[in-house]
Amino acid sequence: MTEVKELNLTEILTALQDFMTSDGAISSEQREFYSIFRQHLNEHEGEFKVEDIERLLMAAKGEVPNLNEEEFFKMGEAILNRYRNKNEDAINERIRALAAEEARKRAIAEAERLKREEEERLAEEARLAEEARLAEEERLAEEERLAEEARLAEEERLAEEARLAEEERLAEEARLAEEARLAEEARLAEEARLAQEAQAEAARLAEENRLAEEARLAEEARLAEEARLAEEARIKAELEAGESAKQAYWDGQDLPDEEAKIVPDLPANASLTADTETTPGGMKKWLLLGAIGAILAAVAGVFFL
Repeated sequence: MTEVKELNLTEILTALQDFMTSDGAISSEQREFYSIFRQHLNEHEGEFKVEDIERLLMAAKGEVPNLNEEEFFKMGEAILNRYRNKNEDAINERIRALAAEEARKRAIAEAERLKREEEERLAEEARLAEEARLAEEERLAEEERLAEEARLAEEERLAEEARLAEEERLAEEARLAEEARLAEEARLAEEARLAQEAQAEAARLAEENRLAEEARLAEEARLAEEARLAEEARIKAELEAGESAKQAYWDGQDLPDEEAKIVPDLPANASLTADTETTPGGMKKWLLLGAIGAILAAVAGVFFL
C-alpha cells in the first residue's frame, strides 16, 4: 500500500502564495489572512493532515470576516490540490481502497437492506397474517356472538311465547274454573231454590192437610156433638117418658103408702148408665171419644212434622 505523504509548512504556504500571486495582485484581506493562517500553522505541532489543514483554514477565516468566500474556498482548494498532487498515487490507491470499501460496505448495506427488507417483508407478512388471524378470530367471535345473541333471543322469544301460552292456559283454566264455580253455585242455588220451593210446597200441603184434617175432625166432632146432644135429648125424652109412665103406673095402683115405699125407687143415673152402655147412643159416645182422641193424635202429628 502506497504511503501517504503529508504536506509540510513550506509546501502549504507555497501553495497559498502561488494562488495569491496568480493574478499579480494581493488584496489586503488576503495578506491579513495569510499572516493569521501562517501563525496558526506555526503554532500547530506534528504533521499537517488534511483534517488539520482544514481546521486551521476555518480558524483563520473566522478572524478575517471580510475575506471573500469564493477566494477563501479557492485558497483551500489550492492547498488541497498540492496535497493531492503530492499523494496522487496514494490518493488513487486510497480512492480505490475507499471505493472497494465503499462497494463492500454498499454490498453489506445492500445485503443488510435486503435482509432487513426480507425481515420486514416477513414481519409484514407475519403482521398481516396475525392481523388476518385476529380478524378471522374476531369475525368468528363476532359470528359466535351474533349466533349466541340470536340463540338467546330465540330462547327468550320461545320463553316469552311459553310464558304467554302458560298465562293463557292458566287464564283459560281460571275462566273454566270460574264458570264451573258459577255453574255449581247456580246449580246449588237452583237446588236450594227447588228444595226451598219443595219444602214450602210440602209445608203448604202439610198445612192444607192439617187444616183439612182439623176441618174434618172438627166436622166429625161437630157431628158427634150433635149426635151426642141428640142422643142425650132422646135419652132424656125416653127417661122422662119412662118416669111419666112409671109415675102413671104408681098413680094407678091402690096401695097403701107403706107398701108403696117398700118398692125402691129406680135411680135416675142407673137407668142412664145402662142405656148409655147398651143403646146405640152409648156406642156413639164411645165413638165420639175415639174421634176426639184421633183428632188430638193428628194435631200432635202435625206439630211433630
